[in-house]
Amino acid sequence: MRELQNIYSGLKPNCPNALCEGCTILTESKPEYAYMDYDSLKKGSVLFLSNSFHHKFGKLEAFSKRERELLEEIYPEQAQFSSAVKCPSVKEADMTPNNMKLCREHLEATIDKVKPLLIYACGNLAIKMLKIRSGLMEKRGSSYGYVTDSGHSCIVVPIYHPYTVIKEPRHRYLFETDIKNAYEKYVLGKTNKGNFAYSTATEIYEVEAVAEKLSSTTETIAVDIETTGLNFRKDIIQTIAFATKETTYVIPLDHKDSPFRSGEAHALTVWALLKNILENPNNRKVFHNAKFDLKFLLSYGIHTKNVWDTKIMHHFINENAPKSLMDLVKLYFADELENL
Repeated sequence: MRELQNIYSGLKPNCPNALCEGCTILTESKPEYAYMDYDSLKKGSVLFLSNSFHHKFGKLEAFSKRERELLEEIYPEQAQFSSAVKCPSVKEADMTPNNMKLCREHLEATIDKVKPLLIYACGNLAIKMLKIRSGLMEKRGSSYGYVTDSGHSCIVVPIYHPYTVIKEPRHRYLFETDIKNAYEKYVLGKTNKGNFAYSTATEIYEVEAVAEKLSSTTETIAVDIETTGLNFRKDIIQTIAFATKETTYVIPLDHKDSPFRSGEAHALTVWALLKNILENPNNRKVFHNAKFDLKFLLSYGIHTKNVWDTKIMHHFINENAPKSLMDLVKLYFADELENL
């Protein structure tokens, strides 16, 4: 095994670029160093970046044949493919800050050659090379601006590496959605403008007006509460919000700035009005992770009728997709989330 590992030891690295001088990767045994693939790349609107090259059958490639087929199946338009690190089989732990600084010269040359509008960074090392903090699981699907020293600006969107999708097919849904959302926004220029206007009801007549509209409506409404904690036996509801197609109503309840907190003149009246809204049998009440909200509302004597839960509904759409509220917002309201 040691003989295989040291097959290239003793050979002087064939590094074609003086910019690599001082990189510790050159001390490792590799079949080739600093592959200047950007000489053969073309200008394009989209660039897929892997972590590093792989040496296979005497050839360096950024993505394997299966990985390229997966990317081209999901993204059928013409794209360019390269690697963030220009030496083969480099791991994140190999890249010291100085190594990254040296290799970014080649990466920027790649970007300046392709001049993409959009870069998909496939993997954690790729996003770090583009000066984004590591943490692919939290950052996937988000967008970041990047400007080369020569002045070319583009958008970077971290996504799963296609190998991860091949190995774990359950990731394909998020993988496809992240690619599609970014392409439509940053290449095609398609954006969605949601209406996130809301009004706060701080007078009793305002709450009565909301109740008059929602207590008998057949229109579906979304409901959300904010609490002081997770324990419905001792924590309290601070605010409740109702959203319709037209607008969102926010009603402050048990917190220090609310005119309806416990002991105030209209507190019992407000809770009776909320009970009328939530126990209206004629419409759907949509929650996310409804069991949490319903436990709190039951502690206030409210038996909510006709409940729908987006967490459960999305499980039926795709059981492998993450179902937290933030994940669903990233999937369906990526534009709005970015512009908040």
